Formats: sequence, C-alpha cells, structure tokens
Amino acid sequence: MSLQSVVDDVKSRVEAIGAQGQEVVKISVDTLKQANTVVVESFSELFKDHSSTAKDIFASAKSGFEKAKADGFKAVVADPISYLPSTEKLIDALNGTVSTFAKTGDELLKTVKSGFDSVHSHLTGKPVVVKKASAAAKSATKSVKKAATGVKKQVKAAVKSL
Repeated sequence: MSLQSVVDDVKSRVEAIGAQGQEVVKISVDTLKQANTVVVESFSELFKDHSSTAKDIFASAKSGFEKAKADGFKAVVADPISYLPSTEKLIDALNGTVSTFAKTGDELLKTVKSGFDSVHSHLTGKPVVVKKASAAAKSATKSVKKAATGVKKQVKAAVKSL
C-alpha cells in the first residue's frame, strides 16, 4: 500500500466523520432551539398569569385597606378577615404554575428525547423507531406528578393556616 492511498483513505474517513459531526451539531442546535422555545413560552405564560394575579391581589388589598380605613378600628377588630384579599386567586395561580411546570417538563422531555433519537439514528444509520414510553420517561413523568401533588398539598396546608 502506498503512502498516497493511506493518506486518501484517512482523508475520506475524516471527511465522513466531519460531515457526521456537523450534522450532529446541527441536530443538537435545532433541539436546543426547540427546548428554548418551550421554556420561553412557558415562562411568558407564567409571567402574564402571575402579573395579572399580583395586580388583582394588590387592587383587592388596597380596596380592603380603604374599606377598613372608612369603617373604623372597631369594625376591623370585630371582623378582620373580611378586609383581607381573597386567597382563591393566589391558589389558582399556584395551581396554574404547577400544571405549567408539569406540561413544560413533559414537552422538554419529548423534545430532548426526539433530538437524542435523531442524533443516535444519524450516527448509527438506523431510522428512529417509535416505542412505547421508556422506563426513564415513565419515571420522569411520575416524578413530575409526584412533585405536583406535593406542591398542591403544601398550597392547601398554607391556605388552611391562613
């Protein structure tokens, strides 16, 4: 074997590996863009919900303060709860946050898994085979649901303590 044939063989293999690497980078960047879109959309949804809830609670607290100021000290001492803002809006916002986190986690898991499968199929040359949910996906889903349940219990406990 001549030196030129060895150089050509190495060169062709390196070019093939380089092309695969570029494709893997392209797939990875696309996956990260999709994941970023999921996170940004969820964050903006949470921001809108929480800012409107905060405005509503502030307006309710301000009107309660004005009412307490108008009614006088004796009326406030007799029934202080009636001057406080409702906790329902806050509870709804917290429950919405939990469901948004769960939904976002599921979407991120799907996006990252799809990107990983695409990279794996590109490197191995085998097409992506859609399977039932893997054990890791089931475990992640259970963890998200467990966390959501725990947060709901804490919110209920916090409301009861109010």
